[in-house]
Amino acid sequence: METRKVVLIAVVAALYVVLTVGLAPISYSFIQFRVSEALKILVLFDPWLSLGIGFGTFLANMASPFVGPWELIWMPLTDVLGGILAWLIYKKAHAAIAMGVYAVTTGLAVGLMLYVLGVGAFWLMVGTVAASELIILIGGLPFMMFVGRWLENRR
Repeated sequence: METRKVVLIAVVAALYVVLTVGLAPISYSFIQFRVSEALKILVLFDPWLSLGIGFGTFLANMASPFVGPWELIWMPLTDVLGGILAWLIYKKAHAAIAMGVYAVTTGLAVGLMLYVLGVGAFWLMVGTVAASELIILIGGLPFMMFVGRWLENRR
């Protein structure tokens, strides 16, 4: 992997951590609203950036009140796999569909984790997390697509 790509992955991870931990009151819990999730849109341009999201999730979840294997293994893994899935979908469909799938996979993953940890009702948590993800991913799509295209042109 070229140095430029490694640096870009690291920058995405660092931005994810800063935005998540910096806005901690709304970033954790079953009604979470992680502004950092808007960075997931960048995986549409380069699936390797899903590694940045995964690393960022791992590091940001160190500050989670639910820190443990679910937060440090399950969530980064689902973010990486969800990013690759979104990228594959984007190759065949509109960006909003790809981000919608990414939002649902994140909602299901967080809902399962919190349910297993005994925090609440599975479908309620899936719904609240998926809704916040949809707002962030679909709402942030125009701006992040602009940023992604700008970054592509700068290569």
